[in-house]
Amino acid sequence: MGSWAEQFPLLFRDYLRCHIDECELYAAVKYELMKKYQKDRHGYVDAKEPIIWDIMRRASSWSQEVWLEGWRNRCVKSKNRSE
Repeated sequence: MGSWAEQFPLLFRDYLRCHIDECELYAAVKYELMKKYQKDRHGYVDAKEPIIWDIMRRASSWSQEVWLEGWRNRCVKSKNRSE
């Protein structure tokens, strides 16, 4: 299972891989923040926190749904997955 510190990035990655619209949203937010905080790395990291936690809340719910159905088919059942 691993620790939360190990699970967090894997869940975040898997969720974004299966939810292309969320991935695009995250990329757009990161791009805007990059422009805003070009010379402030800490400001950039802090400003990303709300979107990361919003995504992780949805990812956590999603993981509970797909876990019950079988993790191997996780992207097949995802509503937002582009074909």
